[in-house]
Amino acid sequence: MSETPDSEIDSIDEELLREIERRGRVTPSELARLVGSSKAMVWRRLRKLEFMGLVKSYRLGGVVIFEPALPPPPHGIFRIGILRASEYPYIMPLARRLRARYRRVEVKVYDEAYRLATDLAAGRLHAAMIPAVTALLVHRASKGAILVVGGGSRGGAGIIEGGGGDGHVTTMASTMEMCAVAERLPGPRVYASSGEEILRLVASGKVKYGVVWEPYLSKASELGLKVRACDVPVCCLLTVHRSLEGISDHLSRIMAESVSDARRGLYDVDAYSNLIGVDRSLVAATVKSYELLEEPPIEELKKAWEVVREAAMPGNTVDLAVKKPGGEARRSSPTSS
Repeated sequence: MSETPDSEIDSIDEELLREIERRGRVTPSELARLVGSSKAMVWRRLRKLEFMGLVKSYRLGGVVIFEPALPPPPHGIFRIGILRASEYPYIMPLARRLRARYRRVEVKVYDEAYRLATDLAAGRLHAAMIPAVTALLVHRASKGAILVVGGGSRGGAGIIEGGGGDGHVTTMASTMEMCAVAERLPGPRVYASSGEEILRLVASGKVKYGVVWEPYLSKASELGLKVRACDVPVCCLLTVHRSLEGISDHLSRIMAESVSDARRGLYDVDAYSNLIGVDRSLVAATVKSYELLEEPPIEELKKAWEVVREAAMPGNTVDLAVKKPGGEARRSSPTSS
């Protein structure tokens, strides 16, 4: 039985990767000379790196050539985006694993899923934790510029009810909009750009219902608003820019390892709460509302397809998007109510 290489990268692997990226194409013999190691050791390391999807090889005139699996991120910086939510405790161990490969890892925090997904599609990020419905919609709109490659989270969504107003407010093409569709909340449906904005609109009586996620659900309860949970099949999954398809298996593996760490509490809750700008005690309490997933729940997504499709392209899309002669298109924002 052949030995399966491990998924940890050490300083020797890093040195080999740097030489491969610096030269573009190189033979094992050249690498051995460059790093001052035996050819046998270099071969073992290259086999591991190829198994991880970080390099690829081909034969040219009987000689084996190794090259990068894809162009490295600019300046060796890997940029990953998340939403301001309690559901990503695994982002800390994931960033640590990514730092074994890249010079620096930057985590950018967003308040709106659609903006996060479009930034990923535009190449401003390398990876992101994106709601499944948003990822599917932007995948289509961008002609496949983004791909779901790993697990993530589900749960933590709910409906808040205020004392005045009518209709409901949510975020566009998101897990929250899936909840609004599944629960058949009364219209009109209007859109906000953050959890804080949803909370403010309901608390002020401008809108009757709001669909939010943790920690905003707990914040709503503290304000005395009525709160009830919303069961949706999945929320955010690891999604990458298409240029990283060559190392998607590696990213999927280290994501699963990071989720496993988070389940066992092996993450820095202080660092995570500081990252998303949410009180530590609130993060520690609300992270328990989420189920952490090592792999994407594909079959569950397929079963919920009608709800996913309605959230991605609701029935009032034409009214919102098309400007009428002599008038204007309806604004898909809370001011339209």
